Amino acid sequence: MAGAALARARAERTAVAERLARVETLEQERLLHDELHRTYSDLRTDLNYALRPELSEIASRLLSELTDARYSELELDDRYRLVVLEEGIPKPVISGGEEDVANLVLRLAISQMIAERAGQAFSLLILDEIFGSLDAQRRDAVLALLRGLQARFEQVIVISHIDDVRDGLDQVFSVGFDPETGAAVVTAAEGPRLGSLPLAEVVG
Repeated sequence: MAGAALARARAERTAVAERLARVETLEQERLLHDELHRTYSDLRTDLNYALRPELSEIASRLLSELTDARYSELELDDRYRLVVLEEGIPKPVISGGEEDVANLVLRLAISQMIAERAGQAFSLLILDEIFGSLDAQRRDAVLALLRGLQARFEQVIVISHIDDVRDGLDQVFSVGFDPETGAAVVTAAEGPRLGSLPLAEVVG
């Protein structure tokens, strides 16, 4: 019995030593995670301090162009939430269309800032269904603004179901469906049919 008790004590001592080693490893990992958390928090603070004013400035300029200077200032809080200013005063309530415009100029501002920091024009900018809540005047303003970005983007592709947008574009491609072949048909406006593609490829 004494021998068996001694064996159990030795086994428990070994288990305790293993647990202590595990605790030490976890403590080292915790210290590392705490340091990483502090470092990333500092980095986020630095990025917010450096980037938010620049983004706000670019977005404000774009917003002024799109709204005929009705709204000339847009700010971002520390969580990058949009605040539209009207005559320097935060506008507490904005319409759905105004919110879409604000979100659009923020996306364009981010794209423009990245392109400028890269030191060269981006090859492609794709905008999918950005005109849905905009009236005709705002749509024309967006198209004019996109033309002004040609120096920063070699090619701009706009995806839209609004026919009026076509008049402001250089090249228009229409995607239809051929029920006989079960394929999507891509055609160029006032041009020859480009060919048929399997619907899965078009959707993908």
